[in-house]
Amino acid sequence: MSETSEPQPQTRGLLSGWPLVAVLMLFYFLSFVDRALISLMVEPIQRDLHFTDVEMGLLLGPAFGIFYAAAGIPLGRLMDRYSKRWLCMAVVAFWGLSTAVSGLASNFLIFFLSRLGLGAGEAGLSPAAYSLIAEQVPRRRLATAYSFYTVGAFAGGGLAIIGGGWLVHKLASEGTIILPLLGHVYPWQLTFLLVGALTVLVAPLALLLRENRRPASNGISTNGEPEPAPGLWALIRTDPLFYLGYPFAFGSVNVIVTAFHVWTPTFMSRTYGWPIETVGIAYGATQGGAGVVGLLAMGWLVERLYNRGMVDAHAKVPAIALCISIPAMIGGILSGSPAAFLAASIAFWGATYTYAGYAPAALQLGTPASLRASVGAVYVTFLSVMGLFIGPTMVSWFTEGVLQDKSKIGLSLVFVMVIWTPIALASLLVIAKRLRARHARDML
Repeated sequence: MSETSEPQPQTRGLLSGWPLVAVLMLFYFLSFVDRALISLMVEPIQRDLHFTDVEMGLLLGPAFGIFYAAAGIPLGRLMDRYSKRWLCMAVVAFWGLSTAVSGLASNFLIFFLSRLGLGAGEAGLSPAAYSLIAEQVPRRRLATAYSFYTVGAFAGGGLAIIGGGWLVHKLASEGTIILPLLGHVYPWQLTFLLVGALTVLVAPLALLLRENRRPASNGISTNGEPEPAPGLWALIRTDPLFYLGYPFAFGSVNVIVTAFHVWTPTFMSRTYGWPIETVGIAYGATQGGAGVVGLLAMGWLVERLYNRGMVDAHAKVPAIALCISIPAMIGGILSGSPAAFLAASIAFWGATYTYAGYAPAALQLGTPASLRASVGAVYVTFLSVMGLFIGPTMVSWFTEGVLQDKSKIGLSLVFVMVIWTPIALASLLVIAKRLRARHARDML
């Protein structure tokens, strides 16, 4: 079928292309601010609500992580069947409301339920974003578009980390505040209320996003090509190595990344004796700065290599990045030098973590339009489950159960890298071979 004779999908919404990516990036930014907010105010929350360390641990981890992992695929399926922009608005407003409820919580149960809602709401954003961006951005620019979207995570996380020390200090010096209708609230409660309200207020921006209006299922996708098989699981069975192996490969990388993301501030504090405000500035600047620059640079590189014929660039480039950044990070940890560690961190965040931007592009390029959100949700679920439940747990287990010395947490981080880097490299090389095979098949 010629390009001029292909049926063009009907669209709805105003913003397409890069304005659409910018709005989705704003949502992603707010999602990371909302999820990180609690970690900055552990002490005042425990002081005012009398929560134990165990209760705070449940709020910081499982309350968010379990529902974030569990809700992704169901929400992805809904977004493939119904309007993504309306559902996107709903999940953004829902997690904003959940954040505000945290500010009204007076006991553990309400706080726990609000964190469940936060995880369930945020689980729907990336599947919707991956699908909407793939619809409205040219294939040759997809890696850069996803990288730009992911800048929101680095910016939100970096802002939260850098401001964390100051915020904790500021809140500790304040008394209660009187609000209309609510009466006396603590400063940390006011922070949750304000951030949650801001998220709810910006949620209607999702209705400006352009999406393709698909007709009732007739076996033809929006670009005029035959659908390979109806349903998500039928599609996965057509090529499980691609649709499941690809998320597993990057989930393996995410085990290392999440272990560092969670434990690096503790490592810096225990190893170098730095106060929290110094750790926040050093860690936030290296992760946020190197991450944003690396995201855009690596996304551009992968996109350029792919458009020049390296069809496995989305898997080969992160494999090369691992081979460079992991030895540097091991050397930085073992050196005992803060300067060497921070330099290695710049290489790590700027080269390795940047897969979060460009990696989804290859998966979306190989997925029919009617299942993009669902496949994106499978990818996010793999990354969430492997990252949240393996990496941080391995570090704590090795530190307390094997080394039995909290000051040696750096060796635990090295342990995670030694175990998971070969798994990640082997998986990426297998996926690179599969990408080449799929490209050769499609060219026949």
